[in-house]
Amino acid sequence: MAVSLVTGANGFLGRHLCRELLNRGDDVVPLVRGAAVGAEGGFVLSSKPQWSEIREAIDATGADYVYHLAGKSDASDIEVLYQANVIYAQSVLTGAAAAKSAPTVVLTGSAAEYGRPASRDMTAREGDVCRPLSAYGISKLAQTHHGFAASQTGLRVTIARLFNPIGVGSPASTALGNFVRQLSSMAASGGVLETGSLDSVRDFIDVSEAARTIALLPTLPETNGQVYNVCTGSGLRLQEIVDQLIEMSGFDVEHRLQGHRRGTSDLDIVIGSNERLRMLGVDVKTPNIRLVLSEMLSHERSKLEVR
Repeated sequence: MAVSLVTGANGFLGRHLCRELLNRGDDVVPLVRGAAVGAEGGFVLSSKPQWSEIREAIDATGADYVYHLAGKSDASDIEVLYQANVIYAQSVLTGAAAAKSAPTVVLTGSAAEYGRPASRDMTAREGDVCRPLSAYGISKLAQTHHGFAASQTGLRVTIARLFNPIGVGSPASTALGNFVRQLSSMAASGGVLETGSLDSVRDFIDVSEAARTIALLPTLPETNGQVYNVCTGSGLRLQEIVDQLIEMSGFDVEHRLQGHRRGTSDLDIVIGSNERLRMLGVDVKTPNIRLVLSEMLSHERSKLEVR
């Protein structure tokens, strides 16, 4: 039985990854920062984990894999952003390298690392030069470079560059998570849905499919020191999704655009190529958007009913 340590285990992607790892038979150990809340059966770290804590957790559990999902997208405090996305990752890498038996480390990156796609078809490929346009993207690219450096010293490191995961439990900080919460909280008579511009196109992947792919990556041969786009390779316009959400809500909804509402990227199109995954024999499924949206709406409405 493999032992997998997971940072960010209580997060949106982390919960799905832990479920995937448990289903394949791994012994899953969450690494939780700052407090023991939600850390049952896990390993509690300080709020700013040091590499020695990571090494201790690896040695105590005999970990085979460390999945580093913890991070932050809010760039309002640059110091906090870099602590979460760069320094924590470096502690994971240093601690893994110093362990008695070094595990394989999977770093979860972001499509924001690419910046504006270099190709005419507006598709981001792993071999593209990265020129991130946001502090968040810059911090995630820095994490990736630390991973590359660690792999050159002998540590097994794989980078899973994640695009736009969606599904039940999507945080309110994401566009879809926010839209679903607004619709779910409306009275039966309807209401107003406030959004920013919906002209952008995104590569959405079901969070369960993303978790399956990330769990699989470090078990495949020749993935050390490589970046893999975790994406579907196809895009969907946000306007189409909002139209479906409004229809599925069954409410009389007024859609109101707000110019000040912005996401983490100002790019019109963010689509990834999953060719590297396909070369490994990994087939990433395109989500059934209508089913995913239905599940998200039902979940949020059920939470409100319980209250």
